[in-house]
This record gives sequence, structure tokens and C-alpha cells, in this order.
Amino acid sequence: MITIDTRKCNQDGLCALACPVNLIKMDGGLPEEVDGAADRCIRCGHCVDVCPTGALDNALTPAGEFLPVPDKQPDTEAMENLLISRRSARSFRKKPVEREQLERLLETARRAPTASNAQRLSWTIIQDPQRLDRVRELSLTWMAADPSRAHHMEAARQGRDVILRDATALAVVHGPADYFWTAIDGTLALTYMELLAATMGLGTCWAGLVTYASTAVPELLPVLGVPEGGKVGGAIMLGHPRLKHRLVPPRNPARVTWL
Repeated sequence: MITIDTRKCNQDGLCALACPVNLIKMDGGLPEEVDGAADRCIRCGHCVDVCPTGALDNALTPAGEFLPVPDKQPDTEAMENLLISRRSARSFRKKPVEREQLERLLETARRAPTASNAQRLSWTIIQDPQRLDRVRELSLTWMAADPSRAHHMEAARQGRDVILRDATALAVVHGPADYFWTAIDGTLALTYMELLAATMGLGTCWAGLVTYASTAVPELLPVLGVPEGGKVGGAIMLGHPRLKHRLVPPRNPARVTWL
């Protein structure tokens, strides 16, 4: 699995230090993989990217497939400004989101961390108006049976789209039903997506009602592109917002225990 260019290796042991599952040893001066390493490697790529001389390669994460870390990075203030000013959009224009924008969002979201680098998530991007209508219909079916959602149903009867807020795209992330981390990994990936979307002038809103309905209405899963044996890890609406938020609202102080 691991090969070493002995002309470049300075035997600093950084690769062994970086491996989260202890698959590299330094007994003979040069890095060596332990027995069974190929079966236990989680393909995180740390051993390759921490080597300052490029001496190590991993057949499961080939050095040639890595990208350089971009030099242009947001500073702390710019990142903080983005995080505190991002708002949920609950009213969208009818203008569709461009395919290139959606592909760019997916390219970044797929790099979000997953538990032990499992990378078991899959995506569905729904833009077809008829399929979006079907998502609304099935979600309302679930909602109608829940008395606590009566206010939503009343708004729906008045013609308001309480399910998707007239968004022209719905991003659904899903994974195996028996995978413990589907919801958490999915949440991380959707957070990456919505933050990048904010820099592109797009609006987003977490489609919590759709996610909830998917657990109660089996017919909704195939409409969302979830295969048999899968479950929804989360969903967000995407579109061009009708409203512009100009203020950062107050929030409760952080409840913190310092130990």
C-alpha cells in the first residue's frame, strides 16, 4: 500500500504521527506499513499530505490525485462575518439555480468531514417542478395527520408553500439506514453547502419538514431519490432569495461551562 522514495525521505516520522489508525511504523528508520494496513486504512490521506518532501505515496490515496492547498484563504474576520450574517431564506424567486452553481456546491460539500472518513453519503438534487410538487404533496400528507402542525396546514390552505417556500431546487443527502452517522455526516455536508451558497448570492433553508416526513411516509423516499435500505440525512432548499437581510439578529448568550 505504501511506497517510499528513499532519496527524498528524511525519516522524520511525520507520516507515522499523522496516521489516525497507527498503520505506519518507523522501526527501521524508514516508514513501513504494519501488517494488514491495506484492510484498515481509512483513506484519509494524512500520511501523503504531511510529508514535506513528497517521499511517501499511498496506493489507496495516490499522491497524484491530491490538490494543493489554495493560497487564498479567508481571514478570521471575513469568516466570522460570513458565519454571523448567513440567514435562512424562506421566500424564493422563480429563477432556477444554474447547474454550474449546483455542481460547485456539491464539489465542496463532498469534502466535508465524515466519521472515520467513511464517505458513505449520496446526493439527490431535485429541480423538476413536478417532482418538487410531489415532495410537497407527500409532506403535506404527513403533516395533515399531526395536530401540532395545524398552523402549517392553515397556511398551506391559504396558498403558501410551507414545505419548500417556492424554492426551485432541493438538495437531499442520504446514506445507508444502518449507518449510525448518516444524519451527522449529512448535517456537516449540508452546512458546507449552505455556507458556500451564501457567498454565491443564493438563499438556503433547511428542509426540516421534508426530512421529518421522510421518516413517516415511505412513498416519499423514492421521490427524494433515496434507494431501498437508505435514509435521509438532511435536505436544504436552494434558490434565489426574494428578500435581502440587512441586519444580524440577536441570539441567546452562549451557555458555557468552563472546566
